[in-house]
Amino acid sequence: MSDELHRVAEAFRATMPKHAHISTFRIDHLDRTGIPVVQANLLVENYPATTGYGYGFTPIEAEVGALGELCEEVHVGRWVARAPRTEGSYAELARTRAVVDPLTLCLSAGSDYTPDMSLTWVEARRWPSGETVLVPREWVAAYPYQLGDEKPRLITPITNGLGAGFDLEHAIAHGIMEALQRDGNVTAYRALDQGVVVEPDAVPDAQVRGLLDHLKSLGIGVTVKLAAEDFGMSNLYVVGDDRGQPTAPIQVTSCGEAVHPDRDRTLRKALLEFCGSRARKAATHGPIPMLREALPLDYVERQMKVAMLDEEEPRALDAMVEWMGQDADGLRSRLASSVFAARSHRRLSELPTMPAAAVADSKARLALLTERLSAEGLEILYVDASPPGEAVRAVKVIVPGLEIETMSYHRIGWRGVRRLRARRDPLILDAPREGAKRVLLRPEDEERAGGPAWFDGALADRLVGRLYPMYRETGTFAAQMVLAQRRGQAVPA
Repeated sequence: MSDELHRVAEAFRATMPKHAHISTFRIDHLDRTGIPVVQANLLVENYPATTGYGYGFTPIEAEVGALGELCEEVHVGRWVARAPRTEGSYAELARTRAVVDPLTLCLSAGSDYTPDMSLTWVEARRWPSGETVLVPREWVAAYPYQLGDEKPRLITPITNGLGAGFDLEHAIAHGIMEALQRDGNVTAYRALDQGVVVEPDAVPDAQVRGLLDHLKSLGIGVTVKLAAEDFGMSNLYVVGDDRGQPTAPIQVTSCGEAVHPDRDRTLRKALLEFCGSRARKAATHGPIPMLREALPLDYVERQMKVAMLDEEEPRALDAMVEWMGQDADGLRSRLASSVFAARSHRRLSELPTMPAAAVADSKARLALLTERLSAEGLEILYVDASPPGEAVRAVKVIVPGLEIETMSYHRIGWRGVRRLRARRDPLILDAPREGAKRVLLRPEDEERAGGPAWFDGALADRLVGRLYPMYRETGTFAAQMVLAQRRGQAVPA
């Protein structure tokens, strides 16, 4: 297995642009969990850095994860730059072409979108038919800068739905599960944490059991929580109240998330990602003098040179800078009533699952995911951004109807409205009022959501409050650099 993983890592690395500076190094020494965490970086002169993170029980697992994540972002970005574009409105193009309706793509409440708005479109494909369909270009890009000079009209591009592997089925399934993960927790954790604690009463994986015990021995109070059981899958996330000595206070806010048909695989991934998050947050937002000592100096200097502070989202930057001034106790107190809350309990053994053997094969896994989504009337779209002539496959998956970024960008669709209505959440209103904006839906989706709805964005912003960095983090070193500037200091040498 180790030899195979080394071959995978080298295959991922070989697809990187030849003119770029590529580096990989361990960052887990910035934490004390002992779980290997690797950072992979691609730096091009005068261009934002692209970074991938990986984690695992062995260093090579972590390296494969980091390089795979780097592949996803790099190849999708290159595809977006070169893909043929079509200009026009949905109303115009839908007369002669297969076009995805933006009203199914989880727009922001109160969006100025209309079917006559001119957008830039690129071709995706439907799975499994392969039929081509136009999608808005900004839904394919992972970051705003990947759009070049074009400004996004409707959303801020995000990484959700990326996938990589050595067959198309593996990559698409990976992207789907990420989309499902975020859809399941979009209104169920962080500021809206429902406090459903999962008791790990049956954990067959000895490594996972050992890691749970190890983290407890370190004074890290790990809690497994349930976000959703949609599509017959356990959507879990792991948080941990660190009462020990975190390297950087922000590690108190770490979280790992996962969804998979096999709930044991879900727990394993979420727990490892939690450990990876602790190291990643220290390496990204820790004090720069500490990172100059702990990380390769040439990497730190290169990253600082390409930091695009003026491209940072102002709300995220202000909030993260404020976080940088907090100690661990200060950040912990903000999470006490949400992230660390326990209001009800479920046993892990009670949650839905599929036998591991039934979904071990990528084709079988994708077939199951396709079946579950289709049963809910949802289709899978994908962009094949695989590098030409290489064995590596990289995709961006879009599932119209799945949701994301409700509490940050007020994006919400019919499923979100239905969920919030079901629990009588005051974020959803049946009539307009100050601070609330109309949720844009197709008539048929509005009907199955229970009728017209307005999202109280003002209330959402108050609920998120000073937890915004849990939704939108700033770029590497950005908050520390701005904090130094605001204090009238030069960035420490």
